[in-house]
Amino acid sequence: MRTSSTVARLRSIAKISRRVLATILVPQCACCRQAHHLPSRLCAVCHASLRSTLCPRSIRLPNDRACNYSRTKDSSTIVGAQHVEGISQLQSIFFYREVVPDLLIRWKYDGMVELTNLIASWVANHCQISASYDLATIVPCHWRRRLTRGFDHMWLLANALAKTGLIKPPTKILKHSKPLPFLHLQAASDRHIDPDHFHTVCSVKGKRILIIDDVITSGTTLRAAASALKCDGAAEVSALTVATARELLLPTSRTRV
Repeated sequence: MRTSSTVARLRSIAKISRRVLATILVPQCACCRQAHHLPSRLCAVCHASLRSTLCPRSIRLPNDRACNYSRTKDSSTIVGAQHVEGISQLQSIFFYREVVPDLLIRWKYDGMVELTNLIASWVANHCQISASYDLATIVPCHWRRRLTRGFDHMWLLANALAKTGLIKPPTKILKHSKPLPFLHLQAASDRHIDPDHFHTVCSVKGKRILIIDDVITSGTTLRAAASALKCDGAAEVSALTVATARELLLPTSRTRV
């Protein structure tokens, strides 16, 4: 009798505790911090804002340039372009505006690793990756930043994308030769990374490589990464970024066919 009554009391206490915690710890949107009761980490407003920042699909051009494009009903003209030396195809999922910067800051700098799967699902649902590559890799964090943050956000994302089936399991190929400067504190025109900043840790001779990064602004990081891969004999380098800040080169709105 004592055992059953004790169990009943414990269950009652647990039930009350869950109700109290649910009242106190109201779910907050990862971006705007507003309370909401959706299962997603984003509230309805931020979710809609994120959808509005989606870039048009990217295609591959025959002259070794890559562009994001939109097609109108009466025209098939390609609008805008993202070109980075050494990159044969470049695709970005979001424009770096509205809710996107907050989302990436929470994920990258505030340690919200739970946003990895959310970002991966958006990338997987709004991305077209050609199967014509041999290895998928990332622009890695320098070991000092990885030690400070406790994780490499791009490695987490690449593995999450592999689980969705969008890409092949990633391989660690690139390594920093020296600390990466804080480029986000500089104007795009002032950003610079030495061509020999990265080096490869495994052979990529004759391989087609897909690089994954978070944001492209000036393209200096991807350019340096592609340079290291090409110097080691990579046959081709393409890139996928979560967001692009190069809006002068991209259409400002999406046009439905």
